[in-house]
Amino acid sequence: MLAVDTADILNIGIDPDLQRQGYATGLLNRLIEELRKRHIHEILLEVRAGNKSAIQFYKKQGFKEISVRKNYYMKNSKNQSQREDGIIMSIKIPSTEIKNVL
Repeated sequence: MLAVDTADILNIGIDPDLQRQGYATGLLNRLIEELRKRHIHEILLEVRAGNKSAIQFYKKQGFKEISVRKNYYMKNSKNQSQREDGIIMSIKIPSTEIKNVL
């Protein structure tokens, strides 16, 4: 099934020396505005369950957890039996169109 009104965030990276200074929030806000202009209505992303700071950041931005991919990631390449869940998150992008209520 083709979904033409959704976008996927594959990766966001901020230099560790610049983290917690608003750069990721600004980058995400700019992305949302650009996607709104392109009539995208939802953004999806996936984050490792152990990446608590990323999960907290995305929740603060309005993302909701919608699904879990159990044992999706290897925790490290030396012990492939150690697995970690992937958390799928989503945010709806409201349209800025004014609807005629008459």
